Amino acid sequence: MSIWSSAVDELEAAERGLMDALRRGDMSASADLLRDDFAITTAGWLPEPVGKQAWLEALTGRITLDGFDLRVIATRRYGDVGVAIAESSQTGTHDGRPFSMTFRYTDVWVLEPSGWRLAVRHASSAPTPA
Repeated sequence: MSIWSSAVDELEAAERGLMDALRRGDMSASADLLRDDFAITTAGWLPEPVGKQAWLEALTGRITLDGFDLRVIATRRYGDVGVAIAESSQTGTHDGRPFSMTFRYTDVWVLEPSGWRLAVRHASSAPTPA
């Protein structure tokens, strides 16, 4: 296996690890996968970009993720920085109302001694197929 393949596998594993922690509602495990200076632009459910604590607090009690199907579209590695473009079809509840949506993410990961940690996420709603 080449170094590039290993990096791609590691980034996909990091993406899946975060989504699985969110699905379990495990905010501690989710927090461990985020850098302290993490920032996110959500797909509209939060009006402004927020940091790690604000995002995790906004998720707690408002969103449950019942299931997800994650497809990593592309990855790139630049030294200790990795970029992943992913698409996730999700089902769950938001403020008590069921939802079923597909999101696209552009994630910037940083390799630290403890492993890959997410630094920045831009999320958007994927267009509905015609």
